[in-house]
Amino acid sequence: MTAWESTERDVELRPAVYPDAAAAGAAAARAVAELVRTALAERGQARLIFAAAPSQEEFLTALRVQPDIDWARVRALHMDEYIGLPDGAPQSFAQWLRDRLPPLHLEPITPGDDAAAEARRYADAVRREPIDVTCLGIGVNGHIAFNEPDQCDFEDPEAVRLITLDETSRQQQVDDECFSALEDVPREALTLTVPALLSASSIIGVVQGEHKAPAVARMMTAPVGPGCPATALRTHPDVEIFLDTPAASLLP
Repeated sequence: MTAWESTERDVELRPAVYPDAAAAGAAAARAVAELVRTALAERGQARLIFAAAPSQEEFLTALRVQPDIDWARVRALHMDEYIGLPDGAPQSFAQWLRDRLPPLHLEPITPGDDAAAEARRYADAVRREPIDVTCLGIGVNGHIAFNEPDQCDFEDPEAVRLITLDETSRQQQVDDECFSALEDVPREALTLTVPALLSASSIIGVVQGEHKAPAVARMMTAPVGPGCPATALRTHPDVEIFLDTPAASLLP
């Protein structure tokens, strides 16, 4: 499933830094659009994985207006979904993306009453055909998707897992104004695993805000391993990271 060889590699990331979130998001959108055009020209279709988070707003806004893309031939998956939200909840990641993505086909994660069965179904969807691009962000604790520190496996044989959310991740949802109080944030979710995210031919990351600067610094300098899940990006041969200036403030 993976497009990368081994977590033994350690590729130096060279983030591109922009004055603000809008500029970083626009640059990332142009990069993704070019990858989509290439996939459409070569294979007649494109498959992408998207993150659902406020940090992706500017990127998705810019992606919707990229020219010369037949979005009808683009298929999308998303990285994670809460377990236990009522149907139609605005905090649903699938719903959040439906409201913001270009007019492509999104395959939603729908945990329902049987999260284990949905994990198997969605894993089959992930593996069905090659993934061209994973479009991701980084959490304040260094997570990618909901692969939490010291809970993830860089060699996980599964594509989708049921996980328990780190308290830092739950608080981030409140700080991002997705939920009004910590007790409202679900404690469990389904997430694509690290190997599933890295199975894409290319990875585009968008990170913004001073509150993400420590996680960005750890991504760049911490030992590659589950203590900082974002360090897994250093094991992939084709990664581009787009930062605004505050997110890059702790880099050398």
